[in-house]
Amino acid sequence: MMSSVRQDHINNLIEGIWETYESQKQFFICGNGGSALNASHFAQDLSKGVIENGSSKPRIRAISLCNDIGFITATSNDDCYDNIFVNQLIIYANHGDSLFVLSGSGNSENVVRAVDYAKSNGINTYGILGYAGGILKAKLQKYIHINYNHMETCEAVMSVILHYIMCELKSRYESNRSIGI
Repeated sequence: MMSSVRQDHINNLIEGIWETYESQKQFFICGNGGSALNASHFAQDLSKGVIENGSSKPRIRAISLCNDIGFITATSNDDCYDNIFVNQLIIYANHGDSLFVLSGSGNSENVVRAVDYAKSNGINTYGILGYAGGILKAKLQKYIHINYNHMETCEAVMSVILHYIMCELKSRYESNRSIGI
C-alpha cells in the first residue's frame, strides 16, 4: 500500500508545512470520522511534537478544525453540517495560511466547501486522499493520493504518512537549530 504513495508528493507537503512555519502562518487541518481524529492528532504532533522544547519559538501554529465540538454542533444545528469547517476558516484564517484536509473519499461536502473557501481567499490547500481522490483531487494545490478502496486502510496509511512527515519536520527543525538558522 505504501508503495503506491509518491515520495515527491510527500516531499511537497513537507515543503508546504515548512513554508507555512517559516512565514509564521497558521496551518489548519480537517477531516471527518477517523480522518477527523487523524487531523487532531497531526495538529498536536505539529505544534508540540515537532519542537519538543516547550519554550522554543516560533512553533508550528497547527489547529485542527475538528476539535471545537461546541462550534461544530452549533453550526450543524443553526446552519448546516456542510459549513462546519468553512465557518471556522472565515473566523480564524488569513491570506497566506494553509489548509490541510484528510479525506478517504475526497468527496465530503464540508471538506470540499472548506477547500473552495480557502482557494478563493488566498489560503494554500493540501491534502491526503484515498480511493480515486474524489472531487478534491482536482481542487487541491498539492496532495498525497492513497489509491486504495478501503476506508480503514486509507486512514491507517494516512496515520503512517502523518507520523513520517512529523519526524521529517522534527529532523529539519533540529538540523536548522544546530546550525543556527
